[in-house]
Amino acid sequence: MTTISVNVPELIMTALAERAKNSGYSDVSEFVSQYILQLAARLSEVEELAIEGLRSGPSEPWNPEEIDAIRERLKSKYGS
Repeated sequence: MTTISVNVPELIMTALAERAKNSGYSDVSEFVSQYILQLAARLSEVEELAIEGLRSGPSEPWNPEEIDAIRERLKSKYGS
């Protein structure tokens, strides 16, 4: 395994340490490594979905009601 060093402000290190502890990781290094792996997997998934969308053929424009419905779903899920 390769090791890298990253300098972060103390405030960020404190937040990382707290998140690692609350998530059950043995240390910040393990937490960050797993987080990066999860991020890479999610990025691959998003890329695959984008390619699938491109291959699915031409799209049709959304009407204003569809856009409003999407906005409302996002607001209810993530807040405004």
